[in-house]
Amino acid sequence: MAVRRAHAHGRAFARRFGVDTAPAFFARTLHKADVGVTYLRQEHPTFELSEPQPFDDAYLVSVGFGDYPDYRLWSDGRSIATGPVFARQTTMYDLRTAPYILVNSPLIGVHFHVPRAALRAIAEAECGARVDELRYPPGRGVDDATICGACTALLPAFERPAEASRLFVEYVTLAVTAHLAHRYGGLAAARAERHGALAPWQLTRATELIDAHPTGDLSLAALARECRLSPSHFARAFRASTGLAPHQWLVRRRVEKAKAAMATTDRPLTDIATDAGFADQSHFTRVFTRLVGIPPGAWRRNR
Repeated sequence: MAVRRAHAHGRAFARRFGVDTAPAFFARTLHKADVGVTYLRQEHPTFELSEPQPFDDAYLVSVGFGDYPDYRLWSDGRSIATGPVFARQTTMYDLRTAPYILVNSPLIGVHFHVPRAALRAIAEAECGARVDELRYPPGRGVDDATICGACTALLPAFERPAEASRLFVEYVTLAVTAHLAHRYGGLAAARAERHGALAPWQLTRATELIDAHPTGDLSLAALARECRLSPSHFARAFRASTGLAPHQWLVRRRVEKAKAAMATTDRPLTDIATDAGFADQSHFTRVFTRLVGIPPGAWRRNR
């Protein structure tokens, strides 16, 4: 998963806060709308103003993992009234206003770059409504357990990118975008009746595609396109049909494939892990133990 908007993610984004680099992903979860996410770790404050964010028709949505007691923000070149921002609160910025801050506390957190085009696409796919603006308190932190939980879920992907599933990253970024449109864009009030589950042919096609890509190198948009649905509709309908998100289904299919190999062959666990789509044996052991309750070696011996 590469990064296409160099100014909005990764190294270029990090340097505006005095950091040389930062891991980032982007997900093309919606037509012509790349939602990017960056993990920034600035442990030593510069006590200087950050560089202004470049003008963009998008929002920056940030969750920090430490307190920011003396938070100071400028927007459109003017100082904004602020208050303390506490750990795990969400702050939002309209990138049409070239915002910047005083870097006077450590900056450790996750930052979503969400184009307005993504919010509009979510709204149109949901119920034909339109979302152009997010409503939030400028210069203040918001307690939002959904966004905070999404950021926490992404941390292992930043720590071990080789093990990160594209399906998982895209699912989380799409979920955050949809949540923003609903809670802060007014979509909840305009939402039409929920769609149901996938049709049998759609479920069959989706699961066949997931099984054919055990490493997870398959986009949510591609799955939705095969089922002739929007990504948000597909993700909701897939969960309604299976009780699982697409990336959760993929992980369980990997474990099932590994179980079958362990039960019928004497192949080394390293080879079985690779064939099942895991990054390596340690990745296989962590996931297997979490889902099954015992390590794969113990499961094989018990068989």
